[in-house]
Amino acid sequence: MNFLDKWLSIIRNCSYDNTYKMAWAKAITEIAIESDFSEEQSTIHFREIAKKVIKYYWEQTIFFNLQQSPNPLKPPAIVSTVKGLIKDYQEKTGSLQPVKYLKSNLETICQNQYERAVKRTVADLKKDVSHRFIKLSGAAIEGVYEYELGSDYLTIPSANLKQLKDNSIVVFELINYRWAQMLEGFNHSPKICKKVRIIEEDEIPRKPLGKFSKYLDVENGNHICFICNKVIDSNETPSIDHVVPWSYLYSDDLWNLVYAHRSCNSSKSNVIPSESVIIDLEARNLRLLNGIRASGLKEDKHISELEFAIQNNLVRKFWISCQG
Repeated sequence: MNFLDKWLSIIRNCSYDNTYKMAWAKAITEIAIESDFSEEQSTIHFREIAKKVIKYYWEQTIFFNLQQSPNPLKPPAIVSTVKGLIKDYQEKTGSLQPVKYLKSNLETICQNQYERAVKRTVADLKKDVSHRFIKLSGAAIEGVYEYELGSDYLTIPSANLKQLKDNSIVVFELINYRWAQMLEGFNHSPKICKKVRIIEEDEIPRKPLGKFSKYLDVENGNHICFICNKVIDSNETPSIDHVVPWSYLYSDDLWNLVYAHRSCNSSKSNVIPSESVIIDLEARNLRLLNGIRASGLKEDKHISELEFAIQNNLVRKFWISCQG
């Protein structure tokens, strides 16, 4: 079995309590792509790996709040570290809006907190991942990399790293597939595979929501903010808000969209709504469907989906699920 076969076998068959091993494999593969292979043996410092691992968990947490282990009340240590970083960053910037890691300027804005996070992540990788990654069924797989317990680095033949680089598309596809498979066991949210894959893109794509105005206006032509219940000034373009967070549903559905002040929308971020808000949304949806029927709007998929959501109690079902 050559190096690449061993690497792929570990990804496919490794045991896991959390997603650390996928983050570890992804970081080393990414480092392989960046390597110049000038020496026969390549040294990879844990600090390099830790910075990439923080990036992965930053994106999966700030956009989608994906659970990385079975117990949401006791997340893996690295995830807790990243959540602390996100909190520090949001306090420093005064914004709850999610931002891509590479556009966040995190290392400058939260310099001290970031350095502490890197050190903690290095310690956790040493303790929980480095020596366990290369084991299958309790036996160490020889010839993957050399690591001395407690060391700050590992060594790997440059020829092996080049195999990762040359086959990176296949390797990343398998890592993303396996990571998504793990996450599906830890999360109730839909479209896990899409959420894992979308993190690879420079921008998290969001479709314009203006097309929903013609439906929302039927029930709320005065543009009353769903969040604060005050009229949105005529000089302000109403924001169209997802009541059940978009980060959970990862879709734009008429039954989940309402008018809101831009400031109200921004301030609530990805907070899970209270039951009273859900009750209000359920009542709104009934009024909206009745209003649409009376208005004579032509039947289309958005109206059909609204009716389906009401008949199948989707608002409440998704609200309950997103809390788990």
